[in-house]
Amino acid sequence: VGGECGGSDAVAGCGAGGRVLLRTADGTQLACDEVVNCAGHGAPRLAAALGGMPRSHVPAAHFAKGTYFALSGRPSPFRGLVYPLPQQAGLGVHATVDLAGRCRFGPDVEWTSNAEDVQVDPTRAAAFYAEVRKYWPDLPDGGLVPDYAGVRPKVSGRGE
Repeated sequence: VGGECGGSDAVAGCGAGGRVLLRTADGTQLACDEVVNCAGHGAPRLAAALGGMPRSHVPAAHFAKGTYFALSGRPSPFRGLVYPLPQQAGLGVHATVDLAGRCRFGPDVEWTSNAEDVQVDPTRAAAFYAEVRKYWPDLPDGGLVPDYAGVRPKVSGRGE
């Protein structure tokens, strides 16, 4: 239940005399004055497992899926990063060039409740063409291919 604690999964915790006591799956106990919960997708579960943690301090789980499309069949038209103006939940569909000179565009933001959903939906390409053409109008039709997707935990949800 939760995240990593000294290499073991943290399964529970409680406030003990102003300190926090963490117990891991292997039975290890760790008493500390402060805990930094950086468990990523598991942060809300870990916070909820900490006894004595006020429920108002337990973050809600919000997940934003980000999809990338790659430029196909031609070298990158850019030598570096190209960022559009940021959007509400992200930096906008930007261009990156990897060390091999390959160009990718992304990520977009798609709110999801499934933190494991990393499949690229090819139908999202139409929105990518529209976004990329705002700063590269010469993007040819058929120039984008699905590349990869990832899911980021967020501290706020859609519209927050």
